[in-house]
Amino acid sequence: MSVTTDPNQHPHLERETGVYHIDITRSVAHVIVAAGEETKRAENVVAIFGCVARAGVPVFLAKLHGHEVSFAMEADRLADVEGALTDAGHVYRTLRDLAIVTVHANTMRDLTGVLVRIADALQLAGSRMYGAGDSHSTVHCLIDGHRSDAALLQLRHAFGVELSDAHA
Repeated sequence: MSVTTDPNQHPHLERETGVYHIDITRSVAHVIVAAGEETKRAENVVAIFGCVARAGVPVFLAKLHGHEVSFAMEADRLADVEGALTDAGHVYRTLRDLAIVTVHANTMRDLTGVLVRIADALQLAGSRMYGAGDSHSTVHCLIDGHRSDAALLQLRHAFGVELSDAHA
């Protein structure tokens, strides 16, 4: 078996995975909030998400980590979240200028190799991945916004998705 930098080495994978669409959501921010000491962590997590909910800001890609929680959101609402978190005394940091690239496939969960192919394509695009989430038919990757066009191009190539099926 030879090593290759070509993510499209096995063109039959597109047919097997059923990847039919790739899209990008631009202007995304990522917020990481300290959840505090272990004895109060559950209470603090509820307080953090309650604070954001009261600010009326929808979040996605929410993750519970050991000592912190993170979530993605529309970048134009970041000031609202920062104000709410600051007013409530939460310690946080943010990443701006991100994008979510979403790969849609009919049989994503039933096959192996799809996630590796996505990661390889993003690496070839020079795009760092800050987070990921999935469902039975999609994989969402939080990436550098300035590399989203390159990521779209590499993913299209990796899965053989035509431009009309990949929307930016």
